Amino acid sequence: METVVVRKQGNSIGITLPAETRIRLGLEVGQELTLVEMADGIKLVKRNLKLERQMQMARETLREQADALQELAKR
Repeated sequence: METVVVRKQGNSIGITLPAETRIRLGLEVGQELTLVEMADGIKLVKRNLKLERQMQMARETLREQADALQELAKR
């Protein structure tokens, strides 16, 4: 486990990852990460555009089929 320090960067705050960590995780400058809020802190994960598209399609399908799904749930 590594420790990083939160620092002020303009009007925001940021952390700096050690070079060894960046290399080991295969992170590139400018790469987008997804911030996931957990009960005990935060988790940064590489952004997965394919998964995001699949999740969006699933949300749209659920929204379109909401009435049918509610009827099925009553049975």
